[in-house]
Amino acid sequence: MNKNLELLAPVGSMEALRAAVQNGANAVYLGGKVFSARASANNFDYDELRQAVEYAHIRDCKVFVTVNTLIKQSEMEDFIDYIKYLYSISVDALILQDIGMARRIRDILPDFELHASTQMAAHSLNDVLYLESVGFKRVVLARELNVEEIKMITDHCQADIEIFVHGALCVSYSGQCYMSSVLGTRSGNRGRCAQPCRQKYRLFNSDEDRYEDVEGDYLLSPRDLNTIEDIGRIIDTNVLSLKIEGRMKRPEYVATVVSSYRDAILNYVENGKSGISDESLEDLYVIFNRKFTRGYLLGQTGGDIMNSSKPNNRGLYVGRVQAYNSKSKRLKIRLEASLKKGDGLSIGGGTVGRIILGKDIRTIGLPGESVEIDYIGKIKPGTQVFKTSDGQLLDRMKKTYEPGHEYVKRPLYMELDLKVGQHPCLKVWDDRGNMVKLNGDYLLEEAIKVPISQEKAINQLSKLGNTPYYLEEIKCNIDGKASMPISGLNTLRRLAIDDISKQRVRVQGRTYDKCGNQEKKLVTPLVDRILDKKQGPKFNISCGNLDQLQASLEYNIGDIYYRDIASLGKAIDISRQAGKDIYYYMPRIIRTDEERVYKVLSSLDEEDMAYLKGFRISSYGQIGWAKDHLPDKKILVAPWLNVINDLSLDYYASIGASRICMSQEVSLNQLRGMDKLYGQAYETEYVVYGNNEMMISEYCPMGVLTKDCKKNKRDALCNKSIYYLESNEGHRYRLAQSPECRTTIYSDEIVNLVDDLDSLSMLGIDNYDIVFNFEDQDEVGAILKGFILGQRGELNRLKRTYNTGHLYKEMD
Repeated sequence: MNKNLELLAPVGSMEALRAAVQNGANAVYLGGKVFSARASANNFDYDELRQAVEYAHIRDCKVFVTVNTLIKQSEMEDFIDYIKYLYSISVDALILQDIGMARRIRDILPDFELHASTQMAAHSLNDVLYLESVGFKRVVLARELNVEEIKMITDHCQADIEIFVHGALCVSYSGQCYMSSVLGTRSGNRGRCAQPCRQKYRLFNSDEDRYEDVEGDYLLSPRDLNTIEDIGRIIDTNVLSLKIEGRMKRPEYVATVVSSYRDAILNYVENGKSGISDESLEDLYVIFNRKFTRGYLLGQTGGDIMNSSKPNNRGLYVGRVQAYNSKSKRLKIRLEASLKKGDGLSIGGGTVGRIILGKDIRTIGLPGESVEIDYIGKIKPGTQVFKTSDGQLLDRMKKTYEPGHEYVKRPLYMELDLKVGQHPCLKVWDDRGNMVKLNGDYLLEEAIKVPISQEKAINQLSKLGNTPYYLEEIKCNIDGKASMPISGLNTLRRLAIDDISKQRVRVQGRTYDKCGNQEKKLVTPLVDRILDKKQGPKFNISCGNLDQLQASLEYNIGDIYYRDIASLGKAIDISRQAGKDIYYYMPRIIRTDEERVYKVLSSLDEEDMAYLKGFRISSYGQIGWAKDHLPDKKILVAPWLNVINDLSLDYYASIGASRICMSQEVSLNQLRGMDKLYGQAYETEYVVYGNNEMMISEYCPMGVLTKDCKKNKRDALCNKSIYYLESNEGHRYRLAQSPECRTTIYSDEIVNLVDDLDSLSMLGIDNYDIVFNFEDQDEVGAILKGFILGQRGELNRLKRTYNTGHLYKEMD
């Protein structure tokens, strides 16, 4: 167990901040009005941010600010100014996604602690080690990892590890979901996800030309994570931080979840037992859930992760409808959990008023009883009833964070010196090394009647009232004849408390005078070597099988990015015979225990390895692996590393990347604003053809919905079947599965920029990535004729639906 174990709470308002702190959070994370991955939350303006830090720090609670969005070129100067402000008000750490901005912050504010957001999709030990090496003190792991993987990571890294333990789950790996922006303009990487995973879909079986008969309509909607009953297994992984999701949630939610987890953690630390009371567990169900799951974290998979029946709050199951009397407008319910006056129910009708048992009118119904409530509407016997709000719970939670009440108090230590002829002196210090020494502005005189006693002085100084402090220990050095008015003691105490609070707000060890001394104008460093751009455009090919490769080699293509590790050796032989450079295109996800890719690479014969030009990298850990194991190979950056600004380009150039593919979400207008596309010591690239890979997920709809599959093995049907998710609007999104049972969801329309190549070339982008996913040899030929030979009619012959992706569509 990590001795510094932290409970980290979500905060979307000042009320939620008080709720988190007063219920026992060790740290909170919150966002400002800008650059936050929950852009639709209330969030904090500049003054509120300062107040939030002051409130939390005085009460020994750290504050982490989320700036975990991709930063557009036009935003960079404002972003850095904002970071400097956060530094100046003593924010403890930043939660970041953009690697270029992280590097700039390290340059100008090296003692500002950086946390790698879950948006960076750290899913392996390699990812953590790499992010640690570039300056991240903490890494927030992907929610798909289990406790065994996490323990292995904590055992082999120095970085602090943070994991989610409660709240909403993303069905996709965070930071690797483009579905919202592909289908609209709202990018999850910009904090504006439209949550297409919470919409209705049908599963279409293309082979059999029919819709699968499945339960529920919300086929991509995950349950909410709840690990509280097995919190000990998580604590034993030696993670530092247990994170609760929910910056969009109301303060009562924050209070309920934080207090419940605080009790569970203390119970395990003190008694070695996991679990909480039934009442606390019921509170968690009532306050919000989409059904609960213990998640991948604790070994659940497949259907145990998903809730296809309802994408919003389910509540606590309380019983079933027995009958409805339309004349008396009474609904009879057989209770399996308590029901109280003021509760809200899933069946509508407002809150519960009277509860009728026989001839008695009550305020509560108990499990096992059949009670009646007033109800207007149509409802069938047997309907399940859920409690979706609990008036008493809300009132109880509100009381925990009422303004002016302090339930979290920190210890103070005092020493008082009162000597005749000298100034009264009060020293106050805390357990963090802060100290205040105050002297009165007058000399003490000998008492005419009754001198001040030690008892009276201690009693007065102990009156810390509704401050966030209590007096732990005091030493009084009082001359037996000294006189001191009570008002004088009160003044010293009040001033000392004010001063010690100011000291507690500031982050210890931070060199504040560095803040703001850097240049305001954001100048990115120049790169020494200039490339010869006379080569003209290159049409590089991403392909996944040997047939696509063979068909591509009939045309004057550039480089080959080959995705299938199983046939890589053969692909290298074919490319060598054709005289074409080939790179292995690494998958977006390689978990720590997934050695398949690395084993094949290490088993390539000497001749094949010598010919392999390098790697197209899809995650941070793959950079470290390539540099450690095959440092002579070239590194190309795939679009999944989300490059949208000059600083990210500079970062990848600094680590030796020779070609950088821009994010598929960056527009032509944004590209025009970038200074580093043309004439630098690296090549830039843009995807000009292919289905958008909208989402990558551990969840396999084909297996789970058609055969309740929970295994991590593909069978023959998985290789042959073709499934689509169909939206309410009739759009069909192709599903494909990897050997690890990882699912990719593809867009229905294909990005086709054959008419826009000149616009990209004018910006210095002369590498064009043509991506083949499901195309056969004939289709590959038609596409390459269209792009390389200029025979655009060949593309139309395929009768596909095309769009221009994000080239002319700005992401929000």
